[in-house]
Amino acid sequence: MNTLTRSSQTESEKRCAGTKGTEGSLSRDVSGPHVPVSARAPMRPNAHPKGTRIQVDNGTLEMSADQDALRVMVVTPFGQYGRGGIDRLTDLIIDSIGQRKELGVEAERLVTRGEKRWWPLVFARALIQLVAATRRREVDLLHIQLAWRGSVYRKLMIAAIARYSGVPYVVHLHSGRFGRFWANSGVYLAGRIDRLLIDSAAIIVLGQCWARLIVDRLPDVRDKITILPNASPPPSGPNRDRAQGEPIRITFLGQVRPEKGVPQLIDALGRLSTRADWSATIAGHGELDQSRAHAQRLAIVDRVNLPGWLGPHETATLLRSTDILVLPSFVENLPMVVIEGFAHGIAVIATPVGAVPEVIDHERNGLLVPVGDIGALAAALDRLIENGELRRRLGDAARRDYAERYEISAYITRLVSTWRRAARC
Repeated sequence: MNTLTRSSQTESEKRCAGTKGTEGSLSRDVSGPHVPVSARAPMRPNAHPKGTRIQVDNGTLEMSADQDALRVMVVTPFGQYGRGGIDRLTDLIIDSIGQRKELGVEAERLVTRGEKRWWPLVFARALIQLVAATRRREVDLLHIQLAWRGSVYRKLMIAAIARYSGVPYVVHLHSGRFGRFWANSGVYLAGRIDRLLIDSAAIIVLGQCWARLIVDRLPDVRDKITILPNASPPPSGPNRDRAQGEPIRITFLGQVRPEKGVPQLIDALGRLSTRADWSATIAGHGELDQSRAHAQRLAIVDRVNLPGWLGPHETATLLRSTDILVLPSFVENLPMVVIEGFAHGIAVIATPVGAVPEVIDHERNGLLVPVGDIGALAAALDRLIENGELRRRLGDAARRDYAERYEISAYITRLVSTWRRAARC
């Protein structure tokens, strides 16, 4: 076992964590939403030179007509309609599988966190539910959604129960902060995280950089890794036409916190205060009062709407009326909102953190700006407000990429293929 130590970040960790000044290009050899990493000779930890490609292959659904239904328990933090990308993706997975009986899969949620004050009770109930299901042999596979910090501790206990019960599990890595958390863990915790990954039946990551990060640390798990970028369903309706003279609509969706670049976004909007042809919505939970006060100081509060968290229907309505989607984060994995923006054919501005540069090809299907650079962000916004043809060109390319790579139906087919292979381990 290659125990993780308190070493400095590898190049892979820096790229995935979005460390400023490490925006080296990533290999663009992902040809579809599901790509299992091919086998190679064993490697030493940190043996990948910068820019090394991890070769990938497309996956296909492997099942026969007489197969029994595969019973999968999906571990998720808040539950149905929960706040955050993990629960949004879980809702999509379970809803889509429920509509596709030909897949032969039964999926249910295992909610492990819930609201902050109640999380110990929610987690205790989840452990009881899992133990009962394994004893009654009602679960064939566990799908563990993994973030960082508290999520890691909870999932270590979930995985221990799975191992004891003989139930195989898949680890699905979501958080952009996981690599740094892993690197900075003490020897004991790092060893437990190693064991979580080593004992898994499969590991799902959202991009090449996360595959490299794990293989750098644990080369022997290479064959378990599947690269499966996030996906979303097609829009429920056409985008709303903008009336002649109506301001350009700028949208941010996510946690309203500094790590998402919200203060920098408000500062960038402040630099555009002399323009009268834009309005902005910054939607999500978090530091709403602080952000509103920030906009007030810059005299743009009447043009910046902060509605708080939006449900699925409200989010879809907002995206249908959006001209520019912006996500100036300091840390990400692969945000769901970028894929949703692609689905709606919206021009997207984002920072090159996590797997984002594997999805956004600068100047072709979106714009990338340096992390924390208010001037560059303001310039990109100004450019898209001014140039309707550029907005349309970027949005059209994003919509084509979505149809080819990030549509939920193909995602589910490939996810189920991974599940079936993992269940046989």
